[in-house]
Amino acid sequence: MRATEADPDNILLTGLARSGTTLTCHLLNKLPNCVALHEPIDPRALVGLAPADLIAKIGHFFDEQRAIVRRDCKATSKSTVGRVPTNSIGDPDKSGVRKSLSDGKEIRVDNVTAPTFRMFIKHPAIFTAALPVLVEGYQCHAIVRNPLAVLLSWRSSSVPVAEGRVPAAEMYDTSLAAALSAEDDTLERQFIWLDYCFARYLDCIPRSVLRYEDIIRTRGSALSMLDPVGRQLDEPLTSRNTLFIRHDPKAKDIARRLLDRDSPCWKVYDRKSVEALFEQA
Repeated sequence: MRATEADPDNILLTGLARSGTTLTCHLLNKLPNCVALHEPIDPRALVGLAPADLIAKIGHFFDEQRAIVRRDCKATSKSTVGRVPTNSIGDPDKSGVRKSLSDGKEIRVDNVTAPTFRMFIKHPAIFTAALPVLVEGYQCHAIVRNPLAVLLSWRSSSVPVAEGRVPAAEMYDTSLAAALSAEDDTLERQFIWLDYCFARYLDCIPRSVLRYEDIIRTRGSALSMLDPVGRQLDEPLTSRNTLFIRHDPKAKDIARRLLDRDSPCWKVYDRKSVEALFEQA
């Protein structure tokens, strides 16, 4: 089953960790007859499946969730107080570490009134690794963000990417796991993952890559790329791209190493956009 033959109302969302994928789900859930689920599937359930079985398993999950929405006005999703929040990780605590804000695995759904509705499932890591297969069965989109802002956000997060590891993706793609395991330097591991993500999106869905900065600049209406109704969004959004530049003493060194790299990220962002963050901070 190719994406052109799939149910157009079943859509997959991936992207860089800390790029605004959770914010995207939060905004999509504000639209009528649109439900966006934040990492609702255990990635281990998707590992080791043949391509057709992987596509079918996700399809069954869509069917199950649609039935639950219609029957119970709820759905499976990581949540904070019964909703997908704008951000899944909080601001730094006194030790400088940001912790998860998730406190549940279910969201309330009160915006579905039509017999048919659009449903998004978001998983940054596993869907990135499986993207070459997933595009054969689903419409897929990816959210990206200024690479320096992402790298600095990773450093203080309380998730494995802070150490340059991505377990969900590594379980699916053993060559990625081997490349990360062979590298001792944390930042170099993060560079490997950053390059892997941008290469995947540019190879598989080059016309379906949306920048965090465009979501912020348009107050959310750029999400019309994902859902035409998104053009009605007009939310008070503020960029967090310079947040960690002001607080991370290694920001300039990380920027220098990033700017010296020949990375696929430069096909989406130019180097001046990285340099400009320091001027804005």
